[in-house]
Formats: sequence, structure tokens, C-alpha cells
Amino acid sequence: MNIFRYIRRSFAARLSLWVTGFVTAIFVVALTLLFRFSLAVVKDESLEQNMQVLEHAALRVDRILHQTEMTAKTAGWMISQHLAQPAMVKSLCHDVTQANLWIDSCYVMPVGVKNAEAARWQEPLLDTVSDSVALRPMVMTYTLPVTDGEGRLRLTLAVDVQIDWPDIHQELMTQIPYGQCFLEGVGGRYRQDASGYRPLKVDDKDYYQYYRNFSNTEWGLAMLCPERDIMADYNRLQTTGIVVMIVVLLLLLLLCRMVINRNLMPLDLLSEKVRRISQNHFDEPIPTNNRQDEIGELQRSFSTMQQSLASHLSEMHQKTETLQERNQALQAAYDRGREDERTKTAFLNRISEELMQPVEEISIATDRLGAAYQRLTKAEMIELQQQINLQTETITSLIDQTLIKSKDK
Repeated sequence: MNIFRYIRRSFAARLSLWVTGFVTAIFVVALTLLFRFSLAVVKDESLEQNMQVLEHAALRVDRILHQTEMTAKTAGWMISQHLAQPAMVKSLCHDVTQANLWIDSCYVMPVGVKNAEAARWQEPLLDTVSDSVALRPMVMTYTLPVTDGEGRLRLTLAVDVQIDWPDIHQELMTQIPYGQCFLEGVGGRYRQDASGYRPLKVDDKDYYQYYRNFSNTEWGLAMLCPERDIMADYNRLQTTGIVVMIVVLLLLLLLCRMVINRNLMPLDLLSEKVRRISQNHFDEPIPTNNRQDEIGELQRSFSTMQQSLASHLSEMHQKTETLQERNQALQAAYDRGREDERTKTAFLNRISEELMQPVEEISIATDRLGAAYQRLTKAEMIELQQQINLQTETITSLIDQTLIKSKDK
């Protein structure tokens, strides 16, 4: 879960996975096509190579058989010239055996031997076999009819050759260790009409059967190979290719991660600085670099924006401080004004209260003077006048105090 959360939160991780996934898809498609093509190539090459190995082993036998046939034909012609000399015939047979090391024996048989009417190879086991024969030392006989000058059959020349099949088997097993080799006679299980190879199922398992006829015979050399062993090289190639692909993709993922991290490091640093700025750390410096790509341009733009923002915030801070100072001064002036207003109001109230009495006395005196002017004596009028003048002076004094107080404010 932590890995998925990390991938969701990391752009570099997602980008690395996207690149690796895209390359993986290309690799898978390319390797699939390559393996499908190489499967046919490797299979054909393996089949042909095994056939060539069997062909080479059969050619060794063909060479021996051919040399034996040529030697027998030469000896037969010479014997046909000395049919009246049995000792000469015997000597010629002995010379054939001594001169050709691969020939075990050479002899003549009287007329009447079965199947001696034409030159042919004989091997009793292979002539009557109904199943495959294991490779073991075996004597093969080449019989050749000998005629006189008039074309009449007089003798049958027989040449015995022992084929070292175990040696041939060892050679085959050295080159194809997973194969099984057999000699196939007339009714052999793996005998074919022509040399070649073909797919074959044996006990519900897939095999390939190879067959090579020996020249001028009805016998052949057969080999049975499991298909899985034939394709072992391809399977190893496929396994190696898959392992190499996985290793390459892991290295690619690591390389992408390193390269992307290196290229996105300025973005990570920029993201951290922006986060710090969002936390009111407006004085965080944003480093720049000499990159000319979009990341370098973005980093320089953010650095310019941060400097402008810091300058603007510094100016706003200064203006705020100035406004605060002015607000404080205005508040103090306002407080003083309110205090002066209260003082003035209290003073005016006090003056008003002090003015009430002289005003009332002046009003009383004036009312009295106006109402009883004719009945008042001169002394009383002088007394009222003095009383009015005194109260007027009192009022004048209070008014003067008020004017002086307002000038002081």
C-alpha cells in the first residue's frame, strides 16, 4: 500500500513506470516476433543438422559398401577369366582379402545358391527383420554372380564385410546424445521409403524420426529424437532472452528513475520552496541554474516571481507599519479629542451652571426694575444697578474664562 501511495504521489515514479511499461510492450512484441521467427529457423537448423549427422554416418557405411562392390566386381571379372583354374580363383579371393583390410573374407559358391542371380547385399537378420535392430557388430555379405564368356552363370562370388556399428553409434551419440539409433530392415518399424525426417508420436510424446537408406540395399539407418531435446537450444535461447529482457528492463527502470530524478530535482526543490512560501515564508530564496529548457525557465520565472512577491510584501509591510503608526497617532488624537470634548463639555456644563445664577439674579433684578420702576427709590435703583453690574461682571468673567479655555484647546 505504501508503494502505491508513493507511486501516486511521485511524478518521477509514474513517469519511470510509464517509460518502462512502454519499452516493455515494445520488447515483448519484438521478442515475440523474434522468437516466432527464430523458432522456425532454429527448428529447421536443428533438424537439418541432425539429418546431416545421420547422413555423415550413413556415408561412412556407403563408402565401405561402395568400395566393397567395386572390389567385388573387379575380382568377379578376373575370376571369370580363370574359371577353369580353381587354384587361381582361390588365390584371387585370398588376394582380395589381403589387399582390402575392411573385407573379412572373399570366397566363391557353386551355382544354385539362393538369390545369387543378381548382385546384391545380404544380411539374414536385416532381410527378415520386422522391428528395429540395435546397432551391434554385424557381417554383411555382397554376392555377385560370375558368368563365363557365353553369359552362363558359373559361380557366385561372396564378400563378407563386418560393419562396426557400435563405433558409428558412438559417433552419433557424441554429436546427438539424446537420440536413439537403429538399423532398419525390410519390415523395420522406423523404415521409410526415402531418406529424410518426419514428426512422429511415440507413447503420446513428440519425436522426430530420421532415416537414411544405404545405397543398393533395402536397409537403412534410423534415429529417433525427442522434439523437446531438438528444441533445447531454442528453449535455452528463449529462457536467456526472457532473463536478459527482465534484467534490461530492471536496469532501464533504474536508469529512468535516476535520469528522471536528476532532471526533476529542480522541480522537487521548487515544490518545496513553494510549499514554504505557502506557509508564509516569503523570504525563502529560490535558486536558479543555467538550464535552457522548460524546467530552467520555470525555475527562473518562479525566482523572479518570488523576488517580486518578496519586494511587494516588504513594501506592503512598510506601508502597513506606516498606516499602523498613523492609526495609532489618529487613535491617540481621537482619544485626546474625546478627552478634550469631555473636558470641554464638563467645563461648559460647569460654566453654564455658574452662569445660571447671575443670569437668574439679573433677570430677577430686571423684572423687578421693570415692574416697579416708579415705586423704587433712587437708592434701591442704585442697588439694583449695582447688583446687575456685579452679576454682569460675573458673567463676563465666566465668558472670558471660556474664551481663554477654548484658545488653550
